[in-house]
Amino acid sequence: MRRATFLWSILAMSVVIGLFVVKYRVQNLEDRLSALNAKIITDRDEIQVMQAEWSYLNQPARLEALSKRLLGMDTPVSAQTISMQELLENTALEPSDTGALTEITEIKQLNAKPGIEWAPAKKVVPVRAPTAPGGGDWLKPILAKLKKNQ
Repeated sequence: MRRATFLWSILAMSVVIGLFVVKYRVQNLEDRLSALNAKIITDRDEIQVMQAEWSYLNQPARLEALSKRLLGMDTPVSAQTISMQELLENTALEPSDTGALTEITEIKQLNAKPGIEWAPAKKVVPVRAPTAPGGGDWLKPILAKLKKNQ
């Protein structure tokens, strides 16, 4: 009889200890859950603030004012737009236009390794340097203005 009582008391104590362990684990998990829920609410609030900032920063009127002030851009006029067909026709290379052209074969010959013979292609395709419609280098004034504003 004493042996059965001892086993039952050990079993009861182990059940009590197990319940305490489970209780504290559940409490820790509930605390963690409430902390995660609070973090989720905070993140949602931050996302709403960021969306509001994004909406403000991307207002077309504001972007237009910034582009005029910082980049010297104006509102485009209809004469500045062309169709894809016109673009393809305008970019067709003329053999007399060699001022702003660079031959690909010359570039490849400069980059060729010594000891390897280079045979130029049968057809030389020149590359046109980008220029503004009025001529001149369009990127230099923009970069200069950006440097000055920094």
